[in-house]
Amino acid sequence: MAYHEVGHALVASSLPGTDPVEKISIVPRGIAALGYTLQLPTEDRYLMTRTELNGKLATLLGGRAAEEIV
Repeated sequence: MAYHEVGHALVASSLPGTDPVEKISIVPRGIAALGYTLQLPTEDRYLMTRTELNGKLATLLGGRAAEEIV
């Protein structure tokens, strides 16, 4: 679990144009979430560029990649 969340955070912090990581939790919350990585945008936006979307996709896949590495 911790590896998964840290994978999200490491990818998000290493890519340009992604929202900064504010908080990471590995405490289970509710039925579905076993942990979370909270990223808050620095500004309001309604449209995202291709670079921002690719960064978001890479961040989401970073958790799974971290599990595979470990």
